[in-house]
Amino acid sequence: MNKATITAPPQEILAAMQALRSDDPWAALSLAEAGISGAADRAPFLAIASLAALRLQEPERAVPFLQELIERNPADHASRANLANALISLGREQEALALVGGRQEPGMARIEGYLKQNAGATDEAIACYRRAVASKPNDLSSWNNLGNTLSETGDYDGAIEAFERAITLAPADLAIYTNLAEALRKADRTEAHCKVLTDALKVAPDDIGILVDLGVAQAKLDDMPAAIATLRRAIELHPEFSDAHIELGMIFENLNRVDDLDALAASVDQDKAPPEAAFLFAWQARRAGDFDKAAEFAAKIPETIHPMRRDHLVGGIADRRGDIDTAFAAFEAMNQAAVEKGPPLAEESFRSQVESELAEWTTDWAAGWSAYQPGDGIRDPVFLVGFPRSGTTLLDTMLMGQPELSVLEERPMVAHTIKQMEGADLATLTADRLDELRAIYFDSARHYGWDDTRWLVDKHPLNMQRVPTIHRLFPNARFILAERHPYDVVLSCFMANFTMNLAMRSFTSLEEAALTYDAVFRAWERGNDLFPVNRMAVRYERLIDDTAGELRPLVDWLGIEWSDRMLAHTETAKQRGRVRTASYSQIGEELYTRAKGRWVRYAAHLESVMPILRPWAQKMGYPTV
Repeated sequence: MNKATITAPPQEILAAMQALRSDDPWAALSLAEAGISGAADRAPFLAIASLAALRLQEPERAVPFLQELIERNPADHASRANLANALISLGREQEALALVGGRQEPGMARIEGYLKQNAGATDEAIACYRRAVASKPNDLSSWNNLGNTLSETGDYDGAIEAFERAITLAPADLAIYTNLAEALRKADRTEAHCKVLTDALKVAPDDIGILVDLGVAQAKLDDMPAAIATLRRAIELHPEFSDAHIELGMIFENLNRVDDLDALAASVDQDKAPPEAAFLFAWQARRAGDFDKAAEFAAKIPETIHPMRRDHLVGGIADRRGDIDTAFAAFEAMNQAAVEKGPPLAEESFRSQVESELAEWTTDWAAGWSAYQPGDGIRDPVFLVGFPRSGTTLLDTMLMGQPELSVLEERPMVAHTIKQMEGADLATLTADRLDELRAIYFDSARHYGWDDTRWLVDKHPLNMQRVPTIHRLFPNARFILAERHPYDVVLSCFMANFTMNLAMRSFTSLEEAALTYDAVFRAWERGNDLFPVNRMAVRYERLIDDTAGELRPLVDWLGIEWSDRMLAHTETAKQRGRVRTASYSQIGEELYTRAKGRWVRYAAHLESVMPILRPWAQKMGYPTV
């Protein structure tokens, strides 16, 4: 039996291959190009020439070699993928799409997904990436790209699952950790966000971006010692001015640790610092009361600082200087940025939700409720409510001075309990189910720090539009309503840099803020009309003019002993830790009257919403124009 003759490769191709292995793509390309014309078999020369050109980052030279390879062998998937990527790098995306579109090979599907994603066809891109991972479950790039595309669409749970699959394939790939962390941040899964960032630090212990993100996440979890330690470590490792200085400065600002803010600013060389440091210096000057100096620094803050932060600071400084038009323009810019940077409104507005619920609160509906008296022996809470920026934070700080009360500030116990109801009609809830829901609420309160040996005060302003639910679960609850002039309230909401969520989105426009105020107060009044709610109002303007005179009737109504500690609210503020509202800086100050009647200075800007708010102001006995 004759053995087949093995023909040795041409010397030219061997030399080109050796040059490529020796990391000399120039020589490999020259040898391959020289050997192509006279070669009986052009394919090996074309392959080496294309690879050498790609290594030299000269995709234009690689394209004709790759095109001929595919013409000779349409099943050459590697060359097809290389050609598609070369065309993409040259901006010839339609040609690339024609090469890979609809093909089943995982590599082709991944490239098609990338092209669809770039073109904004996210649903088609997701389908391509899913096709790729279905054929090749260990396709790391496709899992990562799928996660990024799902995150763009707001499918954070799907994105998180994709990134988690990618991490199992590449447990040391820092980029995937950061992608997963960002999806968790957007999904508001802060504990998991911290865990992933902590794992990422094991991969890159000195990475300043990871350290800063972790510090911010720890602060969001109210673990301020950990956040401060993480950001200090970032600064120690990277002493040059960075986001670590800004985030640490904002924590000190939020905690009213003005001395630490001063020390941090003093540690930065103003002459050598980048323009972004002006943000920190402006905050320091503002907290020191030097508003002219603060304005000088604020004018130097570059656009690299997030516009919500920058414009909020600029507006606040201008307001204190009496420059009303500049202040209002800055707050308009801040709110516009909040809408642009925030997630898209994927559901009905908060106001629409309130109005939809309100429409169901009929007299017949309320009359159909069965009587319920809880038997768990736990005293029903006091609910401190009021439209945001009505003085609820100042009042809850004063109530923290009462040893008989345990005050929780803006924790989601009621929202969590409502979620467990799964849409059930309040009128149909049995006594046993109501007992279960109360237990869920009180367990949640303990989780958030309720000292259950004391009377719980649940401060959450917008619980005022949940009167029927709260009354159903807690028929003996008391409600404290914080009142403030509606014009001042809506203006202050518009001026506040709230963390963006569905409800706070309402305050990015004066008109929507005013309409939301109207809807929430209609819900409050309707709830009080339908049910025997035990309530008392505390007025912000009287609270700052005559604190004891406004608080003593409240204390008597609650049936507790008076404590002078209620008047030492600045000391209480220093001890309470982080304040979870936009009022953090004010509660650390002595009482002031500058925010009372602020609307008068902004009257020209408020004219369009006064007709919406005027009936409420008149009903409360406030002056109007």
